[in-house]
Amino acid sequence: MAGGATAAVVGKGDRAPGVPSAEPAGGSGVTATLSEGVRTRLYHIDHAPCDAHLANWPSLCQDDENLLWVDLSAPEDALLDEVVALLSVDPRAARIVRSTNGRPVVRTFRDHYAVTAYSVDVDETGQIPRMTVTEITAVAGRNYLLTVHNRPLPFLQELEERTAANPLLGRLDSSYLLYVLLDTLVADYSREFEEVEDEVEQLEERLLREPGRAALDDVMVMKRHIHTVRRILGPHRQAFSALVAPDSPVPAPQVETYFRDLVQHLDTLSERLEHARDTVTGSYNLYISNISHRTNQELRVLTFLSAVLLPMTVITGVFGTNFKMAEYEFFEGFYAMLIGMGLLTIGLLSYFRWRKWL
Repeated sequence: MAGGATAAVVGKGDRAPGVPSAEPAGGSGVTATLSEGVRTRLYHIDHAPCDAHLANWPSLCQDDENLLWVDLSAPEDALLDEVVALLSVDPRAARIVRSTNGRPVVRTFRDHYAVTAYSVDVDETGQIPRMTVTEITAVAGRNYLLTVHNRPLPFLQELEERTAANPLLGRLDSSYLLYVLLDTLVADYSREFEEVEDEVEQLEERLLREPGRAALDDVMVMKRHIHTVRRILGPHRQAFSALVAPDSPVPAPQVETYFRDLVQHLDTLSERLEHARDTVTGSYNLYISNISHRTNQELRVLTFLSAVLLPMTVITGVFGTNFKMAEYEFFEGFYAMLIGMGLLTIGLLSYFRWRKWL
């Protein structure tokens, strides 16, 4: 099973008057429970959320005053088939839930529509960031939202808090609940970006303070990390745009109020990601410039020493020849040579300073 989705379980509330019992109606062959990977939340107008048993789902979804949220975490095939049958999910949508889609998609059917998205959880504890990608598939139908994911969601706690704090979910439809899910997903991306931006800022400082192979390796790791996140996030723009298109399955008022804002938020994150990538590239160029400057400074010192020592090497080489000459028999010549070498050095230093090479 490689499909994915989302759902949340908050603290169980008391059963509200007029809300069907969470227990099966009796005589049902349904045996799946919460411990078997099914998490439910029933929102009813003016009443606290509560759980709902599988046997009651069809009747609950017929009441427009109810909103049922069903979450499956890495379900078995038999359980998934049973849930799909209870909610009357289109077979084509069921195939989307069961399969790995590989990229975000939106598919519309007669009574419901399916959305596939991906969440990212980055582990920064190691030297190289480790990224876990979770596929999330959501099916929004009449008075229900089915969400499926193959591993725990990194933003599940925030999702639970948002749904628990909203007393109006029972008055809204499944499209709004889907918006809450996707908005929480995008907010989780935003937090991951903040960590990336902090890492990029620290890396930029390290490149100036500690030039070396280790810093260069960190730059390359960060570039690959940003490229991977960008590759995962980018396709979401096209998929989410289908939710605000003229033929969107989302009710028109919610398109303008919620989903268009979601697309704008995603665009903002894409711009931040591009900025982070440009910053890393600029940091790499800054690193290369810094190394080149240091190399030039070292070559400048070596050139200066060579220019000063070369004339003295020539002089000492001439006077160190083994030919016997009358000039070599006078000790005054030795001191004259030392004085000449000193004056030559002073002259060279003065010339370098005049040319502003020193």
